[in-house]
Amino acid sequence: MTDNMEINELNPTLNYEYAYGFKDVNILSAADTVKKLREKVAPLRFRIAARSISRELNLNGGEKVLEIGSGLGLLGKEIKEEVDGSIDYFGVELAFNPSRESKENQIDPLQANALKLPFAEGTFDAVVSTDVMEHIADAGSAIDEIGRVLRPGGKAFIVIADPSEARFENVEGHINRSGENTDIPYWEEKFEKSGLVILKDNSEKYRNKDWRKIFNLPFLTKIKDKPGFACAFNPINRPGTYIAEKPS
Repeated sequence: MTDNMEINELNPTLNYEYAYGFKDVNILSAADTVKKLREKVAPLRFRIAARSISRELNLNGGEKVLEIGSGLGLLGKEIKEEVDGSIDYFGVELAFNPSRESKENQIDPLQANALKLPFAEGTFDAVVSTDVMEHIADAGSAIDEIGRVLRPGGKAFIVIADPSEARFENVEGHINRSGENTDIPYWEEKFEKSGLVILKDNSEKYRNKDWRKIFNLPFLTKIKDKPGFACAFNPINRPGTYIAEKPS
């Protein structure tokens, strides 16, 4: 990809109740309060996530980072600020092209398919993706692409919604890969087949911090995964967090 690659301007078409700040999304007026709450809480929760992500990916400045499913660039903005902005941060989106707003958040955006990333092999020092892979039917190819664009020694921080999360079945487009209560073995196999090594201790650290588990009492089950409530949680303390490394 060249620095002056043309970015097509497309109107947002995504209608996703868990999204943050999509101004053109048609959200029912009854949910306006929840939407405003998410917009206020999102920067804080992404700031917290960015600290952990930048540490796990060994970002100290000068790196090239790719985010798959970068949205409006909220997470990317926080990651850049965490390392004083001294990284090249690229974001790709398929559902819509958030070029105007993500540029404001210091992201270099482009519309692209995660199954065919427009980058040469070994372009990036790190890859980030949250809540994207669970929507992609060709899971193996998506993981292969992550491995392809990572340089040897590079790392990926991937969060994939897991069937063990109560809201999994309530979000349109989520694919249960194994038909079981969790897809962790499925995804770990995909990473390993693509040549990426799962850093199990690092991954488990975030899985074990998923404090939504304390809300499994019957009278809280119905509210714990509602959009307004879900936004209170750190987006990377999840059962489907995978930190992987491409062998040198």
